[in-house]
Amino acid sequence: MKVAKRETAVLIRLSEREKRTLKRKAANYGMTVSDYARTLLINSDDATIKVIDTEPLKKAAHELAKQGTNLNQFMKFLNTYGAKVFDPEEAKRVLEKEVSSFSEIMEALAALRREANRNNIHLQIEDFDNLDNE
Repeated sequence: MKVAKRETAVLIRLSEREKRTLKRKAANYGMTVSDYARTLLINSDDATIKVIDTEPLKKAAHELAKQGTNLNQFMKFLNTYGAKVFDPEEAKRVLEKEVSSFSEIMEALAALRREANRNNIHLQIEDFDNLDNE
């Protein structure tokens, strides 16, 4: 009796940069991308994957998003009741602080991504996939 061999297909979503890197590395060994990936997976018992915990940065970004909601409420209040009910200088200081805080966290995330890429470290920042484009 002949038993049918069952093959398993693995689907992996890669960024364009990852695709180019994988193609280049496979070509260096004269292999197809599939053969190269298969060989690496089969022979990678001692592979090390470096992942940086970005949870503190995510929490900071979440806090900034909540502050953004507060800013929207502030702007609605100003539009409804007029700026005369608020001290314009205080309102300006609050807004400048919010913009500065948000810019700092976005710059920190983008720098973290660039540094990780330079050092071949995988980052899981699902909510910030396009940091370098903003």
